[in-house]
Amino acid sequence: MNGRIIILLIFLCFALNSYGQIEGVRVTYTRNPDNSCDFYYQKSSPGTYHLIVKFESLKNTDKYFYEGNIKENSGFLFKLKPIKPEKKIKFICEPYFIKGNPKPDIDKNFKYLLPFKKDENISIWSIMTLMSQLAEGDNNYITPINYSESTQNQTIHVMRKGIVIEIENEYDFDPKSFDIFYEKRNSIIIEHEDGTYAKYAGFKKDAINVKIGQTVLPTEYLGILEKSVDNQYHLFFQIYYKAYMKDVFPDKTKHLDRRITKKLNPFFQTNKGLIALDDKMYKSQDYTVTTPENIIKQELTKKELEERAEFLTKKTAISN
Repeated sequence: MNGRIIILLIFLCFALNSYGQIEGVRVTYTRNPDNSCDFYYQKSSPGTYHLIVKFESLKNTDKYFYEGNIKENSGFLFKLKPIKPEKKIKFICEPYFIKGNPKPDIDKNFKYLLPFKKDENISIWSIMTLMSQLAEGDNNYITPINYSESTQNQTIHVMRKGIVIEIENEYDFDPKSFDIFYEKRNSIIIEHEDGTYAKYAGFKKDAINVKIGQTVLPTEYLGILEKSVDNQYHLFFQIYYKAYMKDVFPDKTKHLDRRITKKLNPFFQTNKGLIALDDKMYKSQDYTVTTPENIIKQELTKKELEERAEFLTKKTAISN
């Protein structure tokens, strides 16, 4: 299993104890007057973490094992109760974490918007690109990625509601890049409610309009692109999740708990209807961006729907 492991020594439950600082997840516990122990977590980074707390030794309490996904910045995990209330609990445990949900409940029929402004005419390719090398032999894991091409700079917009979990904003245009596929690109990664991710890459430095931890809604503005070495503007984008090796390559015998990027081929709403872009592999396809309200509203909360209705009402009033 990927992730950091920290092995704990035996602790007694004192007033407030921090026993696991694991790059992004901090686990603490408190001792209650009845000698029970409450366990809590804090995250320093947004997004889902899969947390496992395995107890190698437990004294004066029942056997216990914790496994679950944590999404909020902080919260309660579980309680240990003493068998003999007059005595304290002793334990040895190993907390593990994996960033992301290892078994996401994916709706493969979910409808995405193209990541561009409404009514823009866009040329899109799907290509095969090397993502990572597998652990056995000389096998490589190849996955498609979508990219656009335009002579005019484009504003980039959200394809699906989610939370911004990563931003890379350090690369200036490099005229010495070998070609467009070797350029270093500023990027945004957004985690969706079902455990999938969207990566948008190609932004101009300091032209990203969102922040880490921000919840973004469909059609919201993300930023503008940087011109590439071919004097075109390109956005590289993909929808994916982090899968276990054993779920993608069941014939493998090693590193089965290693996690790799598994690309999805979802449906995108276009002027030509719902299109799976990877079905057009290696062929440039021209689309006009459409943003139907039923697609935008798929995952909005009641409050977000009310705000959306208010926004559309004001927009109509201004246009009239």
